Amino acid sequence: MPRAVRGHPALLSLVVLLACSSDPARDAGSPGRDAGRARRPRVVVLGFDGVDPDWAERWMDQGKLPNLRRLAKSGTYRPLRSTNPPQSPVAWTTFATGTLPERHGIFDFIRRDPSTYRPFVGTTEVETPRVGPPRARNLRRGEPFWKKLSDSGVRVALLNVPYSFPPDPVGDGRMLSGLGVPDLRNTNSTFAYYAEDLTPERLAKQPGGGVLVKLGVVDGVADARIEGPEVPGERPMRRMSVPLRVHRTAQAVSLKIAGLTVQAQKGTPTDWIELTFEEGGRRVQGIVRFLVLETTPLRLFMSPVNIHPRAPWLPITSPPGFSAELAEEFGLFKTVGWDHDTSALNAEVIGEAEFLADVQHTEAMRERMLLSTLEKADWDVLVAVSTATDRVAHMFVRLTEPEHPRYDAALAARFGRAIEEAYVHMDQVVGRVLEKLRPSDLLVVMSDHGFHSYRRGLHVNSWLRHEGLLALRPDAARPPREFLLDVDWARTKAYALGTGQIYLNVAGREDQGIVARGAEYDALSRRIREGLQALTDPGAGGARAIRRVYTRAEAFPNSEDVSAPDLQVAFAEGYRTSWETILGGMPDGDLFAPNDRKWSGDHAASDVDDTDGIVFSSRPFTADRPGIIDIAPTLLGLYGIRPPPTYTGRSWY
Repeated sequence: MPRAVRGHPALLSLVVLLACSSDPARDAGSPGRDAGRARRPRVVVLGFDGVDPDWAERWMDQGKLPNLRRLAKSGTYRPLRSTNPPQSPVAWTTFATGTLPERHGIFDFIRRDPSTYRPFVGTTEVETPRVGPPRARNLRRGEPFWKKLSDSGVRVALLNVPYSFPPDPVGDGRMLSGLGVPDLRNTNSTFAYYAEDLTPERLAKQPGGGVLVKLGVVDGVADARIEGPEVPGERPMRRMSVPLRVHRTAQAVSLKIAGLTVQAQKGTPTDWIELTFEEGGRRVQGIVRFLVLETTPLRLFMSPVNIHPRAPWLPITSPPGFSAELAEEFGLFKTVGWDHDTSALNAEVIGEAEFLADVQHTEAMRERMLLSTLEKADWDVLVAVSTATDRVAHMFVRLTEPEHPRYDAALAARFGRAIEEAYVHMDQVVGRVLEKLRPSDLLVVMSDHGFHSYRRGLHVNSWLRHEGLLALRPDAARPPREFLLDVDWARTKAYALGTGQIYLNVAGREDQGIVARGAEYDALSRRIREGLQALTDPGAGGARAIRRVYTRAEAFPNSEDVSAPDLQVAFAEGYRTSWETILGGMPDGDLFAPNDRKWSGDHAASDVDDTDGIVFSSRPFTADRPGIIDIAPTLLGLYGIRPPPTYTGRSWY
């Protein structure tokens, strides 16, 4: 996607004349508290993950986003600077804490343990003891603005805010955690695909984010199991499960799960089905939906096993009973944070139509919750986030670019406007929200980062091997596909994990580190930086693959955090870290590989200078260069609350 040339720096300001009408600290607990609340501004923040300024500006100019265009004319619109790197866990944590990653400690989707060199989830830890309920911990540091607001008597309502898991105490407010909430397998989001025609070759290559299960059908009946939580303490790992019996007829499938029988029509998702996993004194409840893809051969898709909102195994709301209240008002709903089935479309077990239908179903529920909350009078600040714009862009960039390896003209004719339609739906939501606001309310619409095409991937670990900086053990049969297996750490100076992160094998930090701090560290950092920035792709006419490589000091100033990478790679348009690199793989052969997956757009390893998000405000505001880091202090400032000294963003007024 060509990047628009954005000339002058954004000169923005937030003139919120009503902001100083009351002092929340004075109002809290005073006889005039209710009257003070009536004078306070109400603020609504609508977050749309991954909305890109180029696309938004194009479709505004074409008249396809009339509500956003109206906001731009009556208030303010500008690109919004993201974080380095410009990816969701980093940017949304900055949104929450008003600090950059060197302070809040979230640097990527994954983190690595320097004592083992193994990757783990980068944002949360979940521990399941042998006895008692599981415990979840958010790895971010710093105080989110909603905690500061609620401690000052400002009532907050937060719906699906990314990386707010587990939820924070919010006084008499309420919070539904969003992106980052795991499924009952304690994974990001793992689907299951049951089919009778799975070959041994396909079964041997289990997809990321999914489990393939072969069905043995006899006289139209097949038996399988639905896996849920791990059984604590067992090695090898084993999961609790419930039996599934599938009975096939010509156009329908009957599902029998723990005594419950559900009729499923081909092409029509079932309602939510409640499951109970019981073993060793534990009783864990979850919910799933099924979709019959084919009856002959039998092919059945199952959603990730979501945490049951009426009996959450892990905390997903604050107060804890809020999820049950939502289920009572709206019915059962997705609770998993990665709430769109990108892994299933990427693994090609569902098609584009099924994916988009599920996005529409999920977003309709999100919108119902949002509009219902707007009609209530028990909040001062409402924050609601949708991730559909990001997920649709990840999966459908390929159908907007004939040069993309996964471009398909027939699919493009049907689904080539999917990203545009996601933006149009975003605009419609903004319009419905505007209809419900009071004249004195402030509306802010924002995104955490922009977007790029992902056509070619660089095997970063393979490049490090080529440069003599990463060595395999002499007995290694072949380069590992993941997890940095068979690496000879006594001869390895650098390695890559995650989307754009390179770590040096530092003595005294890594378990088998050999790189001395000081002159050797600096010289090695320069060598890698210069080599990557000069790297060209012979498979793409000698195009430059890397826009810039940031040193640790440039990307994360003064950070002593062991989780911070030593180098942050910012790729050029069309490029990203290869799929194998993310989990520590290093294939032989060419350093570059075409991205042959349907996940065809990205941003996580792009340059922050080229990956702005967007911000709209219903009232004008001025700032030299608005950034996502400024939102937290701006919201606190609206209520006369002094930001904590850790906040490094600045209020826009």
